[in-house]
Amino acid sequence: MIPVWSEWRRSLPLAPALLGLALAVACAPPASPASAPTGEQAAGAAGPAAAPAPAPVSLRLHLPSRSTSYLPWYLAIERGYFQEQNLDVEILQAPGATGVKALVAGEMQFSGAASSAVPAIAQGTPLKVIYVQSAKANYWFTTRPEINTLQDLKGKRVVVPNLSQADTYSRLLVTAMERAGMDPANDVTLIGAGSAGGGGSDILVGALVAGVADGMVGNVLQRLTAENQGFHTIYSFGEESPDLQGGILTSEDMLEKRPDVLRRFLVAAVKGTRVMEQDPDTSVDVLLKYVEMDRGDAAKGLSYVRPLMAKDGLITPAEQEAGLATMKESIPDADSLTVAQVFDLAPLQDAIRTVDASGWKAK
Repeated sequence: MIPVWSEWRRSLPLAPALLGLALAVACAPPASPASAPTGEQAAGAAGPAAAPAPAPVSLRLHLPSRSTSYLPWYLAIERGYFQEQNLDVEILQAPGATGVKALVAGEMQFSGAASSAVPAIAQGTPLKVIYVQSAKANYWFTTRPEINTLQDLKGKRVVVPNLSQADTYSRLLVTAMERAGMDPANDVTLIGAGSAGGGGSDILVGALVAGVADGMVGNVLQRLTAENQGFHTIYSFGEESPDLQGGILTSEDMLEKRPDVLRRFLVAAVKGTRVMEQDPDTSVDVLLKYVEMDRGDAAKGLSYVRPLMAKDGLITPAEQEAGLATMKESIPDADSLTVAQVFDLAPLQDAIRTVDASGWKAK
């Protein structure tokens, strides 16, 4: 066992009525011969037989942080989309690498740490990315009011979580500066804050407020926090920087041996994704149950993230190639990986067809 699930646990057990029904079915003695149907039953029998309910299944989904990137999964729980599929899904939070190890060990069935799994996949671990919330980097550059372009950063100090190309924040900034014709090594001073970077980390924003840094790369929560302190955002990395944001992976064993469970899981995910895309009020209501923030900030943050979303969590072959290329920049062992080794989005496509055929609407 990997005992690391202490940070946050949130699950949705089956509703009492459904749970009671499940227990009654499981514990009931063998059925006796059927009695003659009543008139109402006989009338119902004349029509087509209803499809049997899918078997109940309990699943564990690992997520590395509380984030807008994982809102489709929060929605699938809170709106009952997993329950519709007779799935009892428990979310557990832990660092990305820890969650991937638990997935490999069979303690999780799914993980939201797709980027963290790329080194393991490069070493032959049988995992596949099956859903991607965004193929664009959900990060922004926020700075002092007098700084308005990347060129204005010359001679300034920029805070990032870690001074490493393996750090997403640092990699995005260095790439953007080089694209703008700048020399990151000499034009700016990078400050490593020692932060993990994710979630609503206050360390990066704190460096701006304290005057230690003039600008920062931040996720949506960090951007909002900094803007509330009087700083402003001058650059969106999502427009030019491919990434794998909110990627979900599973084992090849799940793909090969439990395709129906996987399809049901992804049907719920597609519905959650469409609500996030199309129903702002419900999205904010649910996000606030998982991420502590002001309602106005939540609505604003979702307005920043929504344009960057991949429709239904499905990214194109070109986006898969570009996202993998981005990962390879910071993972030397991944250089020979191909798209087919990392992604399997066929089950998601099947789930999308299922939702479309049902006529279901997000609003």
